Amino acid sequence: MKAAFTIYCRAVGFYALLTLPVLFLPVLYFMSLMYVLIYGWIACLVFSLVYLLLNRLPLDFVPKLFALFTGVVVSVGCAYHMIGVLGVHEDVWHSGFIIFPFAALIAGWISVFVSKEKIRSSCYFQEEASAG
Repeated sequence: MKAAFTIYCRAVGFYALLTLPVLFLPVLYFMSLMYVLIYGWIACLVFSLVYLLLNRLPLDFVPKLFALFTGVVVSVGCAYHMIGVLGVHEDVWHSGFIIFPFAALIAGWISVFVSKEKIRSSCYFQEEASAG
C-alpha cells in the first residue's frame, strides 16, 4: 500500500512539473493543481486497489508493469470523469481542458516507471514466499 501511495505522490509532483508551461496562465495552472489535489484521491484509491489486486496475483514483472500502466489509465479516467459526475464541469470529455488528463497519464506512467525496481522486487518476493 505504501508503494502505491508513493507512486501517486510522485505522479502529482511530475504532473506539477509537466504542466509548468501552463504557468503563463497562472489561474489555469493553479486550478488544474487544485483539481489534481481534490480529485486525485479518486485516482489514488483506484490505483491502490489495482496495485493491491496485482500484488495478490502471481504475475511476472512485465505483465505486472503493463497492468500498472493500464491501471494508471483507468484511475486517471475515473478521477477525470468524477469531475463531470460531481457537477464541477458540464462536459469534461469535450472541453478545452482535455490536455490535463493526458499530462496526468504521462506523470503516472513516469512515476510507475521510476518505481520499477520496487515493483520488480515485489514480484520476486511473491515467488520466494510461495516457494518457501
